[in-house]
Amino acid sequence: HVIDQARRWSWIAVIVVAVAAVAGGVLVWSSWQNESRDLVELPHASALTTLPMLGLTIVVFTILLLLGRLIGWSLVRVDGFIGRFVPVWASRMLTLVLLAVIVGVLAGGVGAELVKLANDRFGAADTRTEEGIVQPTATTVSGSQESEADWETLGSQGRTFVAQASTEADLRAFAGDEAAISEPIRVFAGLLTEEDVEARADLVVRELERTGAFDREVLVVVTTTGTGWVDPDAARAIEFMHNGDTAIAGMQYSFFPSWISFLVDGEKSAAAGIAINNAVHDAWAALPEDERPRLILFGESLGSLGSEDAFASVDLDASLARVTSRSNGVLWIGPTYSNPIWEQLIRARDVGSPIWRASYDGGVTARVGNRPDDLATDDARWGPTRVAWFHHPSDPVGYWNWGLLYDPPEWINDPIGYDVSPRTGWFPIVTFNQMVADLIAGFNAPSGYGHNYSVDVISGWAAVAPPQGW
Repeated sequence: HVIDQARRWSWIAVIVVAVAAVAGGVLVWSSWQNESRDLVELPHASALTTLPMLGLTIVVFTILLLLGRLIGWSLVRVDGFIGRFVPVWASRMLTLVLLAVIVGVLAGGVGAELVKLANDRFGAADTRTEEGIVQPTATTVSGSQESEADWETLGSQGRTFVAQASTEADLRAFAGDEAAISEPIRVFAGLLTEEDVEARADLVVRELERTGAFDREVLVVVTTTGTGWVDPDAARAIEFMHNGDTAIAGMQYSFFPSWISFLVDGEKSAAAGIAINNAVHDAWAALPEDERPRLILFGESLGSLGSEDAFASVDLDASLARVTSRSNGVLWIGPTYSNPIWEQLIRARDVGSPIWRASYDGGVTARVGNRPDDLATDDARWGPTRVAWFHHPSDPVGYWNWGLLYDPPEWINDPIGYDVSPRTGWFPIVTFNQMVADLIAGFNAPSGYGHNYSVDVISGWAAVAPPQGW
């Protein structure tokens, strides 16, 4: 009777504490959330947003609780059965081994099926064409009648990319009536255009040759995100700055959107970056030095990972030497934590420079910008081939990694980023899960924060590939 009463009062105490903790947590969460939203220029969250959040929390908690009870009940039954035949210590050991095997098999099977299901779903979506996008008639882009890359094989993002090349009218309106205007070149190979990554890269080179891209002022090699997405602001900005005397080349390597591709397609990103950069460089390097365009490398988000993989070497100096010897300028935007050269920069950064604004060797070759005004385009100490990164302190893509499960990250240390709440801390497992959610939500931040770099691309191009007299 005494034990039953103690158990009952213990449960009452737990419930009271839990309710109080949830109520207090909601109030604190609301304050902290709005503080964070202020830093990235978002409106305050309504108090009503807590209702669906609490409802979902209860559902998830209930599912996890029932799952835990089921696993515990099963372990007791299995351990009891095995214990009939072997000593207790052996039955416990065998039960744990059996549990590990079952979890491993289930996780592997479920994971594989989820990837297959996602691939099928996003593969079907890739056959669609966005509203207003029509097959181009210009010979200067892939997907036209003269192109070796068939329109239907370019994928949804590839079709949008080639169809939205800047028009002569838009370029004229920007540059003025007296400016010499060229029709921009955009070439692309989709996942279905050729069977393997090397064949797609070779086709990209043939498309560059067909369109006369090697006669242009600037040739930009883009390592895209998985679906083949090329930042439309980045593409239009370089075309407007050079009056259309540009060529941009890219190719697709996955059906997945960036956040899924980042988790499961890292190797494909690297393979694509290596293939397209090597293929284009070899064709470009074979031309007389005074007759070839400026070769500029570009990658955003997962694309920056693939681009860096093509040039990474044993250390930062070797990597920078390799990339500057094989190009005339580099712009990497929104790097991931896994970017090999970015990681080398973070480790070798100058003493006193924060992880979110790393500097190295006084910025002679490579520099990091957080905001548009951070890259001094007229600094004679920087160059002649410039390597630039843009990274926002509030960008989760630059920080997410498996180590967050058990190890405090550097980015929460002072000085903390200007758009990150000073209340930000680390807690095992919890911070990791928060960052996974941020990988999805970070793309919806206003321009200049999170993983939205639209406002930064013009400053980036002006730093690494400015037109004469810009």
